[in-house]
Amino acid sequence: MVKDQLPMQVIAKLKYFWHYSTGGKMDFRDINIEQIVARICNSDTTGEAFQLYQLAAPLLKDYKFVFASDKGGQPGFAVNRTFSAGAAVRSLFKTDRILVLDLDTALEMESGQSTYPIDYSISLDTNAMSYLVPHMAGKRGGGIPADFLEVFEFIASPEVNVDPIPYFTENLPNLADGKSADEIFENLKAYEILRTIDADWLKSKGQVQSTLTEQELAKSAQQLLSKMYMDINDDAAMKGIKFRHQYMYACLIKMAAIQLKSPSAGIGKKMSAFMEFCHSGLATMSVREAAVARAYFTQGQDLTFFGKIQKKSKKDILELLRNMAWDMWHVRQMEQSITLKPAKQARYFFPALLTFDRRFIEIMDLYPLKACAFKVSESQPMPFFDGDAFRLIATDDEDGASAVKKYFSEDAIATREAVRDSVRANFSVVVDSLEKELLAIAK
Repeated sequence: MVKDQLPMQVIAKLKYFWHYSTGGKMDFRDINIEQIVARICNSDTTGEAFQLYQLAAPLLKDYKFVFASDKGGQPGFAVNRTFSAGAAVRSLFKTDRILVLDLDTALEMESGQSTYPIDYSISLDTNAMSYLVPHMAGKRGGGIPADFLEVFEFIASPEVNVDPIPYFTENLPNLADGKSADEIFENLKAYEILRTIDADWLKSKGQVQSTLTEQELAKSAQQLLSKMYMDINDDAAMKGIKFRHQYMYACLIKMAAIQLKSPSAGIGKKMSAFMEFCHSGLATMSVREAAVARAYFTQGQDLTFFGKIQKKSKKDILELLRNMAWDMWHVRQMEQSITLKPAKQARYFFPALLTFDRRFIEIMDLYPLKACAFKVSESQPMPFFDGDAFRLIATDDEDGASAVKKYFSEDAIATREAVRDSVRANFSVVVDSLEKELLAIAK
């Protein structure tokens, strides 16, 4: 498609954007690629996104885009679904269909249609395992309740792939800290049963058993446990996991401190305190966490994810927040997973998560994505909220303009980048200070 075939308003938008982002220069070498990516992801329609992508295609050879769409392809079973038992599958996107853009797909779409292989998986968090395991292998009499049978039948479908990534991540630090491997081994064995459910037996007998023998199950579980031991010996990987959890923990502690200290304060004042903490204390601005903070500051304990965070729970408030931090990280982990190199020559990998934790589901539903982009060589996701992100970070009752100007100007971004490494190197000090602040408020 040549440029003069595009709607003039689209050309004008991109020309203006390039002109603005390069200070008046139109040389491709000077263009901020991430700003171009952001402009495409924030398009009003997927049609406009495709047109802008074509204009900028020479700059985007190493980028992939995924958009929520009502008319795109379906990413397998990695889509939103709710079961009568209270369980839910949640993807990153609001819609059950998606549109993808990359060099190969865009070329195929110019000819009319693109058909491409995909890979997907549904992660089982620790909560899902705790609900499902008691109903396996006859551990409870009377058969499987109908609502739980619905979940098992879904998992047993040959088209459904499940993985234990959240369980792995959450329990690696426990294993490293000396937690008994026996309990972890039994849960890994249970995961192997879920991965290999005998669908015919489930249908005829209403019982969950594996197509593998007991010896094969034990061998597979032992291999997974061995993989976990290999992972805990990877210092860089373990530091990364612990930092990400601590980062989410720090965000949650600050949210709780702000809310418990001044529950009746205005939303603008609370958001201002949280945004300033992200800017100065964490040297990182996170819109997803800001969305959670805004919902908490607005609803208080009516946002059930924070229902147990009360002053009277001061004896275990930090432990509660540590567990909640794992939930928050599991969503971020899904964002990271979408950048993974897919298996079997697939062009894209689509993650989803299965949980019975309704409080966690409530949090996931706060922040559906309209788009997510990533550079293949760096595997760093760039998620974009399906809504007005400015309103999420607003520090007053008018709009988010003041917050955008204050925290997302070039100077503000440069300020954070200049101190980010120093903040991360001393993050334990940051967390320790936050814990003391919250405990003082809770007294």
